[in-house]
Amino acid sequence: MTTRKSMKLPVLITFIFICIIVYLFMNIKQTVVVCEKTTIFDSDIKLVETVVSDMDGKKITSMNVTKKITVPEKYNRLDQTLKGIKNSIDYTTEYLGDKATCVISGNSVVLDINVSANELVLLDNISFVDNDGEIGITIDTNTKSSDVVALQVGDAYTDGELMMHLKNNGYSCK
Repeated sequence: MTTRKSMKLPVLITFIFICIIVYLFMNIKQTVVVCEKTTIFDSDIKLVETVVSDMDGKKITSMNVTKKITVPEKYNRLDQTLKGIKNSIDYTTEYLGDKATCVISGNSVVLDINVSANELVLLDNISFVDNDGEIGITIDTNTKSSDVVALQVGDAYTDGELMMHLKNNGYSCK
């Protein structure tokens, strides 16, 4: 019966140890992978894609994709061209609902996509052709195409694997 008289110290040490472990797990920071790709087409149209991915362990938890398309001011019908580009982008990102916003700003069209559920985002899928002053836009929506990069929230990537995957597709990552 005398062995149970001093149980306070081991219980206190165990409680403090559990509190330290819980504190450490609560303060684990997510890894953020930032990658960017700039493409300049024959018609001097510039496309800058920026991908910011939040990683938690071995999967993507959320993504913020920004695509900025800048059209040179030399085109006669600049406003009409920008509206056409915006309409094409709105049509192809319709499946994302309010998670994708597209605005015209000066001589640029800016698409901003914020996803945190299991939505699929296509990267490097926009190209332009200049037909004697008329700009044609092509948006590849084929998720199985080898010409596009498809990423989905929940995909199993470590931060290094994701950076390598995007670097192999022409992105520069930080």
